[in-house]
Amino acid sequence: MNVNVDEEVKNVNSANEDIKQFNTKLITPLIVLSCTAVIAIFTYFKRYPAGDWFIIVFASVVIFLVIGLIVEKMIARFMEINFEKAEAERLEAERLEEEARAAMEAEGGEDIGTVADQELPPEF
Repeated sequence: MNVNVDEEVKNVNSANEDIKQFNTKLITPLIVLSCTAVIAIFTYFKRYPAGDWFIIVFASVVIFLVIGLIVEKMIARFMEINFEKAEAERLEAERLEEEARAAMEAEGGEDIGTVADQELPPEF
């Protein structure tokens, strides 16, 4: 029983580390570069005058920078909420493990084990 709880706690801890390591700082540059590149190529092939082309590309950089920052903040907040949930689950698993350990000690310290570990009566 304790082995399953320990494995569960390890799985939750590794999931917490994965959540922490996700880097949201690359979201904004990727949005800005990819979307602006599409607009720059599109306007270039449509033969816009150079002055208009620079204004359009600069405006798209600013617009997609704002959009990227908003998306980055939304994802960061979502990840923070998920981390808090995972942390609460980890603490709950630890609390349940401590309660199970205390109950085992109160019963005399015997490990009940699984059905396979128990001695079976002889078969006739």
